[in-house]
Amino acid sequence: MAGNQFQIQELNPFLEWHLHARAASLGVACEQAKRIAKMIGRKTRVLSEDGEVLTEVNP
Repeated sequence: MAGNQFQIQELNPFLEWHLHARAASLGVACEQAKRIAKMIGRKTRVLSEDGEVLTEVNP
């Protein structure tokens, strides 16, 4: 599979999901999602290349 297959999205104040970053591995994507959620104080999630939600992180 091509690199950057996992999307890290953030839930903005208008309750819309927006792409924040991409990662090549699930482990890296999950760590980035945790870091981003803590930094911005909002929910983040990781999606597969097919758009399936793999994990959600609460701040």
